[in-house]
Amino acid sequence: MKFSEFIRTRLKLGKLTEASATARDPKKIAVKKLGQAVKGGGGGDFEDSPVDLGEVGRAYYTDSYIRKSVDKYASLMFKNGWELQSKNPKASEYVWTRLKLMAEATQTSVDEMLTSLANDYVLYGNAYLVKARQKGSTAVPGINAIGYTGKQPIAGYFVLPPTQIQVGRDDQGKLLKYQQTSGGGQGIEFKPEDIVHFTYRRPTGRAYGVPFIFNAMDDVKILRQIEENVARLIHRNLFPLYTYQVGLPQLGMEATDEEIEDIREQIRDMPMDGGIVVPERHNIKVVGAEGNAIDANGYLKYFRQRVFTGLGVSDSVMGVGDTANKSTSDNQSADLNDGVKDFQRGYSQIMTNQVINELLFEGGFDPVLKPEDEVIFMFAEIELDAKIKKENHVIQMFTQNAITHEEMRLLMGLDPVADEARLYFNMVTVGSTLATQQAAVDSSAQQGANNAGDNKDKPANQHGKQDSPGKPKQGKESITEKNSEKVLTTTEEVVIFTSELEVNKYYSKLEEYWKVTQEDVIARVHRGEDAKSIKTFTTRMMYSLMENQNKQYLENAVLRGFRSGREQIGIQSLAIAKKDVEEAIQRGKQSITKVVEELEMALDKLVDVEQEKRIAFVESAFHANKYRLKLIAKTMLHNSYNTGVALAAVAAKQDKVHCRCTEEACNTCLMKAGDILLDENWKENLPPHHPGCNCEVMILASNEEGN
Repeated sequence: MKFSEFIRTRLKLGKLTEASATARDPKKIAVKKLGQAVKGGGGGDFEDSPVDLGEVGRAYYTDSYIRKSVDKYASLMFKNGWELQSKNPKASEYVWTRLKLMAEATQTSVDEMLTSLANDYVLYGNAYLVKARQKGSTAVPGINAIGYTGKQPIAGYFVLPPTQIQVGRDDQGKLLKYQQTSGGGQGIEFKPEDIVHFTYRRPTGRAYGVPFIFNAMDDVKILRQIEENVARLIHRNLFPLYTYQVGLPQLGMEATDEEIEDIREQIRDMPMDGGIVVPERHNIKVVGAEGNAIDANGYLKYFRQRVFTGLGVSDSVMGVGDTANKSTSDNQSADLNDGVKDFQRGYSQIMTNQVINELLFEGGFDPVLKPEDEVIFMFAEIELDAKIKKENHVIQMFTQNAITHEEMRLLMGLDPVADEARLYFNMVTVGSTLATQQAAVDSSAQQGANNAGDNKDKPANQHGKQDSPGKPKQGKESITEKNSEKVLTTTEEVVIFTSELEVNKYYSKLEEYWKVTQEDVIARVHRGEDAKSIKTFTTRMMYSLMENQNKQYLENAVLRGFRSGREQIGIQSLAIAKKDVEEAIQRGKQSITKVVEELEMALDKLVDVEQEKRIAFVESAFHANKYRLKLIAKTMLHNSYNTGVALAAVAAKQDKVHCRCTEEACNTCLMKAGDILLDENWKENLPPHHPGCNCEVMILASNEEGN
């Protein structure tokens, strides 16, 4: 839940929670550990980490490769943010409120605490949160918090340095206590219930996680040593060594001491950019590497690659472009993202199970026995391109009939049950249909005005229509008449008026959904699913499908009734508003809702039915409610039609409509027959008055004359 959603939910729900704290004691329900723990060395009752975390910290602060790779992982974890996901908005709102209150009390923002914790988790493979308990009886107004793992509820969290923490366990590995030592003096001990220990890939039986950079540290040392030797080699061979030979080895050509001393003086006094001219008895040589020194480039590249492999990064990620192309770079970035997601997965699980769950228990929620109360700490997707490709693939499978609509939503990480009325098609496409209808009606009204003018130009008498003087003659059919026919045809195509209310067709659709749902429920009962799961994937989906059919058939019935009323009045320019159509079909939605709810109430009793009798129970529940579908279909369509007729009368400023009964009308219908005033309660007085009622609303001719 984002902060804006949190505010809206809070305003909507009011008080955070009225639930009472759970009565379960975590100490009593804990299961004793079995087997032998693997314990490391340490002083007294505490054991140290088998990895020197102090050395890990020094490596991070001194080596650029290690520093950058760790920062890459930690920053990518929170690249696109995080959120709290829950089916219960009260539960997620409660956790959000507790975290914000803790941020206010500890003067540390929630993001700062989570980021600091993630840095330790990635670098050291271990991270620690210590819980600061609420002191005394001070409570925050409007917050219900009762201690769960401790006597007092949690008031705040603080991050502890992993290099200073020692763990105390018994021989079976049960946590006894934690201790923080700073190198001198007495350490501070903490109870196990006051510490949340985040561990990354902790070996079985061990108390500590292992830093992911641990295996690469030796490679980093070798690489830095080679780089140091290369630096010495460069320094040694950067300046060339000159050898100056005076004299020749032949007899009588040897150099004298005075000659050697003279040359030495000349070299000493020679400027940096100067030169020297010598005779044939002198020879100058420059001694350098001369191509015979070891080329360390291959060694440097090899060990650098070993370091990058150990750290889980690539040349392109670390800024070494070399000859990598875009495809290679993307693949290497995907490997890094996989490593980041591994950290996210462990971090999210510990946050959910050990931090958020405890806050929920303190607030009276039960995320274990009530899945709807569960609040999950989730990271946003960091590979947007991969996410888009996956979603497109899932949609492709749905459109190719490989998976169902519910499975598609589940694969996309969405709730399988949704309000399909909020889909683009139902919100925009259907809305534009009504808008098109309105435009057609407006055009028809304009055509009526044109016809009125045409009647003046071509008055009708016993001899037919004649052109008035001064008006140009037209063919057999005027352009206006052609346009009128075109508009009416378009209106019929858009609104899809039918010659009848299609009760049988509508009932067949409802019956089809009912039958398919019954078969699906029976199959799920065979598999042993519980009532809640069955309702989520069957009856809820059936309700959505029925609701869509309601919208289509009831809307057509309303529009047909409106057209019929418009024809009775004789005013084709009347238009119906979209909101009136939506209000007219609400009663139909309520009828479907009621029958589905009663079916679900029956399915809730499955838990009390013996296993061998559950199939028969389900069949009986569906059969007991099925007969109502035909009555619902007829009643809803009939009411929608009559509502459309009355809306036409309202649009024409009529004051009443007439309710006409058939010959088979019952006493109830006969008592309610007659005029229905179009006051503020006219919708409640429209027939049908009971299931099976055939009373019809019409607009009397007297109303037309009076108008």
